[in-house]
Amino acid sequence: MLVAITSMLFFACDENEPPENLDTPLQYFPLEIGKFRVYSVDSINYHETIPNDTTSWQVKEILVDTFYDLTDNLNYTIERYRRQFATDEWTIANVWSVMYDNGQLVKNENNLRFIKLVEPITADTKWNGNIYLGGLDDLPVAEECNELTFYEDWEYTYANVHTTYDIDLFNFDNTLKVIQQGDSNLIWFDYAEEIYAENVGLIQQDFYHYYTQDLTCPTCPWEQRVQCGFSVKMRILDFN
Repeated sequence: MLVAITSMLFFACDENEPPENLDTPLQYFPLEIGKFRVYSVDSINYHETIPNDTTSWQVKEILVDTFYDLTDNLNYTIERYRRQFATDEWTIANVWSVMYDNGQLVKNENNLRFIKLVEPITADTKWNGNIYLGGLDDLPVAEECNELTFYEDWEYTYANVHTTYDIDLFNFDNTLKVIQQGDSNLIWFDYAEEIYAENVGLIQQDFYHYYTQDLTCPTCPWEQRVQCGFSVKMRILDFN
């Protein structure tokens, strides 16, 4: 009788315990001093009055230091280096930062704060990844169509959680995709995808911001009718 009661208590307690081994954002964006990633970057800028231009370069991101912000949260400093070709020397381009707080991985890119990853990491998790952005209409841009207000109210969601993914010679066993959906209609198309690999971080990014007033072929691919905006594609080249 005592054995039966003990067994019942064990299973009752087990049902109430939280599940183990739940994924956290830190598994897909490790915060460690010295961690680096190198990417190839290809970008197309679409202009209203001058020819479009395509550029390619390489970017290296390194976590180099930590600091505490005004709210006493621990932040990691990211130094970003740039070079045109693999034979060129790296030159520093800018300094970003990233922090993990209350289940959110928040990255500061050029003073714009994005919630890149959140808990729980499940396919039905959705969040406003750009909720910290403010005063976007006051930031200067070269062309009106690129005013940063296009970043407002993007919905983020997870997809392809716990899947394998290959990029060139790299084979990643455990990855997830973050779909970032902005405004999409006949005039605007704002969309991005980011893929993260466990113990590595970001391994791929595809970002599109398109604008057009050409409605003669609304079913044509956006690349054929975009008049202003840009696209950016990043692919992992090296990491530690």
